[in-house]
Amino acid sequence: MTIKMIVTDLDGTLLNSTNTISDRNIQAFRKVINMGIIPVVATGRIDSEALFFAQSIGAMDYLISGSGGVIKDYKNEKIIHEVDLDRKNIKELLRIVEPTNEIFWQAYTNKGCVCTEQSLFWMDRSGWAKAHVEEFKDKQIVVTDVQAYVDDQELGISKFVLSSTNYVFLDELMNKIGMIDGVEVIRPMDYCVECIPTGVDKGFGLIKLCEYLKIKLKEVMVIGDSDNDREMFEVCGPLKIAMGNAKASIKDLATHIVSSNDEDGVAEAIYEFIINEKLSR
Repeated sequence: MTIKMIVTDLDGTLLNSTNTISDRNIQAFRKVINMGIIPVVATGRIDSEALFFAQSIGAMDYLISGSGGVIKDYKNEKIIHEVDLDRKNIKELLRIVEPTNEIFWQAYTNKGCVCTEQSLFWMDRSGWAKAHVEEFKDKQIVVTDVQAYVDDQELGISKFVLSSTNYVFLDELMNKIGMIDGVEVIRPMDYCVECIPTGVDKGFGLIKLCEYLKIKLKEVMVIGDSDNDREMFEVCGPLKIAMGNAKASIKDLATHIVSSNDEDGVAEAIYEFIINEKLSR
């Protein structure tokens, strides 16, 4: 079996619980890059956040972000594919989230993550790791009126992300948003809810990237842990790697299960299935 591309999720997969990438994971990617294999990050995060981590593993050529809503070719400075939420759906989502407290919510645009001052207040108590908050809090685009800002800047919104440690409240919001036609709601982590256009997912993004690069899906190894990795596992070929900390539903779809994100599971997968060596401990 020839593997031409490795696609890895970030949170709960490549990133450990301190929101960093281990040296072993970095070294593993360096080895496969030297073998001519393309590394790709596929994440629910916005591309500006994902690039911060993609640089560490040398995955700077192509990126799947926004849970598959944005696919970019950075080598040629080209957007391969992009899907935004419908304007009507954006208004409905804002009507639900703008009045809320106890929640940090962001609108993903191609200029960055947009939020209000009220929303930003909750970022450091919304479940994200301290390192994540320290790195990205100052990068938020804070505005008084999100709708007015995106209209004035002529921006699309590819995704809304809602984060809170009040899980009951998140459940209620998921139920409300789930009633909006054209919006799909997923929960990759207990404290995080993603609202994306219906039909968009990481599997969709992976198919689009493979078509663009003329790579067969059976020539791709995918690594993930959560619900927003499901479709990527469903469309991929014979190497579907679930982390030891992955949800049971993802493990059921996997061909192999490796150690957790805090035990260099990504490096373990690369060494065992690509380099054909055991990862030394």
